[in-house]
Amino acid sequence: MTGNEPLQGKSIVETWFVAHARDLGRFLRRYLQSGDEIDECIQETFLKIWRQEQRGTLRGETHGYLFTTALNVARDRHRRNAVRHSDTHEPLGDEGIEDDSPDAAMAAHWDQGLRELEAALYGLRPSTRRVFLLHHLEHLSYPEIARRLGVTTRTVEREMARALSHCADRLQPFLADP
Repeated sequence: MTGNEPLQGKSIVETWFVAHARDLGRFLRRYLQSGDEIDECIQETFLKIWRQEQRGTLRGETHGYLFTTALNVARDRHRRNAVRHSDTHEPLGDEGIEDDSPDAAMAAHWDQGLRELEAALYGLRPSTRRVFLLHHLEHLSYPEIARRLGVTTRTVEREMARALSHCADRLQPFLADP
């Protein structure tokens, strides 16, 4: 069983939940502070995937797809919380903060680069993105990816070359010194 087949009488999402909820919680601890936030994020992740299953639009491999969806949910939650709580914060004075410091500029540069990489990945064909994510998130070899997707290793190599070329083109401004 690969984790993609539903158990007797259960939906794919229920099967995924049983198989991966605990790992997803450990993964989200890197990005969220409280256990409640993590639990809510896991629920929201599986709800999004369940809705896709109900519409018949659920596609993708279990592990990479779940973790990418969860990371996006955590980022959305962080953005919402930042906006909701912005009026409750004390404004900081300018003392002690250097907006033009090299570290701040570097952090902003790489943050923009990360957003650009994310956009580049979403700009790939689904089959190309799937190969890229299986290799880089699940650390599968090309032959393992080929077996999982039912394609040749050469097809996986071509898809990876296409993904890397596309990402390199989109990230070229960020690969030079900031």
